[in-house]
Amino acid sequence: MNFSTLLECYPDIALDRHCLSFSRRAASADIAEAYARAGVVMLKDAMPPTLLERAAYGFRQCLQAAPVSPTEANAHGSWHSPWLLRLGDFFPAADILGAIVRSWIWDVVEELCQTSQIVLLLKFCTARHSVDDSLGLGAHQDAKVVEPSVPMSLWIPLQDIVPRRCSGLGFVVPHPNCILPTSADNDVGEDYLLSEPASLWMPSYALGDLSIHSRFAVHYTTGFGTGTDRYSLEVRAMPRLAAPSDHLDPALYVARRNGVPSFVRAHSSLAEANAFLKAALAAAPVDKG
Repeated sequence: MNFSTLLECYPDIALDRHCLSFSRRAASADIAEAYARAGVVMLKDAMPPTLLERAAYGFRQCLQAAPVSPTEANAHGSWHSPWLLRLGDFFPAADILGAIVRSWIWDVVEELCQTSQIVLLLKFCTARHSVDDSLGLGAHQDAKVVEPSVPMSLWIPLQDIVPRRCSGLGFVVPHPNCILPTSADNDVGEDYLLSEPASLWMPSYALGDLSIHSRFAVHYTTGFGTGTDRYSLEVRAMPRLAAPSDHLDPALYVARRNGVPSFVRAHSSLAEANAFLKAALAAAPVDKG
């Protein structure tokens, strides 16, 4: 079965039947409770659309202007370290990271981490270009394919995501709170997805929406064969004191200064990442009062 057929058979999976979408009016504690229960939440109207449109344009231009070595690539697109995507002094991902820290999103991230001392793990952050192809069913967990100690991922699409019109991200809820058995390619398999269709969620995203999912959340990239391009950024964060030392190169450290979340430190041994870190620090500078 492919995702087009899945949606035809079970159209309700495109609805938020699990009440996991929240606006800025929701209390961070309520969002955290839903996240703990389900393993994923969507934050509506959380990012400035104009900033994301500019980032998407920059992403496209970066890939068209000169070859950018991907960290991974296949027939369905490519994955890139965020600091390698630049147009002169403009780093699309740096602007997005700065906007995240200055948005109400960050109150939610602090609630999930139970601290205001947080680190963005840039080595695990990924800018992705995806070409929508007709895909068979499959899903994975970040604890298996990224890093088991990283607790959460923020997924930020740089355009509207509507099932059947372009590729997106879908989820199985609730999350299992453990790593599941998989095939050799880390796929949990079609049978797992179809075992309980009522647990499937294939949301639409308006420009400015994002989702946060746990390391154990079973999720899948959808594909409908439209051939459209999709650009997105995956951001991974965790409490600073819990972060293993080998996760912190490169990294951005976030804390509150005069009550305002700010980038307070950057670290990288990679020369090619230094300009990116400088741009990110300028996007969310320390508030000195």
